[in-house]
Amino acid sequence: MAVMTPRHRRWFAALGGSIVIGALFAWLPLEVSAADLRQGPSVTVGTGQTVNDDIYAAGGTISIDGNVNGSVIAAGGTITVSGTVSRDVMIAGGTINVSGKVGGSIRAAGGNLTLNAPVEQDVVVTGGTVNIGSGGTIGRDLVIAGGMATVSAPVARRVTMAAGDLTLRGRVGGDVRGRVDRLRLDGAQIGGNLDYTSDNSVVVANGASVAGTTTRNTPTDRGTRGVADGFLGWLRGLIGIFVLGVLLLLLLPRFSTRSIDTLRAEPWASLGIGAAILVATPIVALIVFIVGLLIGGWWLGLLLIPLWILALAVGYVVSGFLLGRLIFARLGWGRYHDVLALLAGLFVLTVVGLVPLLGWLVSLAAFVAGAGAVALVISRRAQMRPAAA
Repeated sequence: MAVMTPRHRRWFAALGGSIVIGALFAWLPLEVSAADLRQGPSVTVGTGQTVNDDIYAAGGTISIDGNVNGSVIAAGGTITVSGTVSRDVMIAGGTINVSGKVGGSIRAAGGNLTLNAPVEQDVVVTGGTVNIGSGGTIGRDLVIAGGMATVSAPVARRVTMAAGDLTLRGRVGGDVRGRVDRLRLDGAQIGGNLDYTSDNSVVVANGASVAGTTTRNTPTDRGTRGVADGFLGWLRGLIGIFVLGVLLLLLLPRFSTRSIDTLRAEPWASLGIGAAILVATPIVALIVFIVGLLIGGWWLGLLLIPLWILALAVGYVVSGFLLGRLIFARLGWGRYHDVLALLAGLFVLTVVGLVPLLGWLVSLAAFVAGAGAVALVISRRAQMRPAAA
C-alpha cells in the first residue's frame, strides 16, 4: 500500500483549513472578530512574539513558539507549541509536540503526540502513540487513550485510561482506573487505588507501589451475556448503516455511483480531503458557535456537528459500496443488485472493524476516504452549474 507523504498531508490540511477559515473571514465583520484566525501551508508565532488573543489556526505546519495570552485552537499536519499559552490548548494533527507552559488544560488528538509541558489543569489526549515526558507536570486529571502510551510526568489527581500498552513512571496523587491491554508500573507511585480491566496482570517494576487497593477485572467476567450484547450491538450497527446506504442508493443512485467511481479513481485525494473534513469541522463548529454568541447565529455551530457525523456515515457507506463491487468483480459475478453489493461490502468492513487496532484503522480509513470522495463529487457538481448557466 502506498503511503501519503508529509507534503500531501500538509497540502490537504492547508486546503481544508483555507476553505473553512477563509469562509469565516468573509462572513465576519472585521470589527467584531473576537480572535486571531490564521491559515495557510505554514502558520507561525515566532519566538519573542506575543499575541494577546485566542488563536485559531489551520495549516500544514503550525508552530507556536511565542507567547499567547489566550487559548490555542489548531488543526494541521504537524503542530508544535513551545511557547507559553495562558489558557487552554485544543489541537488535532498528525504529529503534535507540546513543550511550552500551559495555564489551562490540554485537549489533543493525533497520530503521534509528545507532551513535555507543565500544565496547570487537565490533560485529555488520544493518539496512536502518546508520550508524556518527565519534564512536564499535570496539575489535575489525566485522561489518556492510545495504542501505545508512556506517562512519566507526575499527575496531581486521577488517571483514567483506555489504551493498548500503557506505562506509568511518574507519581499519581489519586486513583488509576480504566481499561488497558497491558499495564506496566515502572517506578510509579500511586497514591490511591488501582482498578483496571485487562486480560493481563499489571507488571510492577523498579520500586513501583500502590498505596490503596489493586483490583483487576477481566473482560471475560461478563461471560456469555457480554458476548451476546456485543454481537447485538454489532448487528444493530450493521443494520443501521445498511439502511442509510439503501436510502442513498434509492434516492440518489447517480450520486452514489459517482461517489464510488471518484473514490476508486482518486483514493489519495479522497483520503486527504476526508482527513481535512474529519479534523477541521469540529474546530470550525466551535469557532462558529463562539462567534455566533457575539453576533448571532450560534446555532449554526451546533448544526455543523450532526452534518459532520452524517457526512462521515455516508462516507462509510460509499466505501462499503465500493468494496462490495470490488469483491463481486473479483468473484466474477456480473449480475447482481447494488443493494447486495452494498450489504456485502458493509458486512466485510464491520467484521474487519472488530479486529483490535487494525479494525480501528480500516474503519477510520473507510469513514475518511468515503467522505472525501463525497466532498469531491459535491464540489465538482457545484462548479459545473455556473459553467452550464
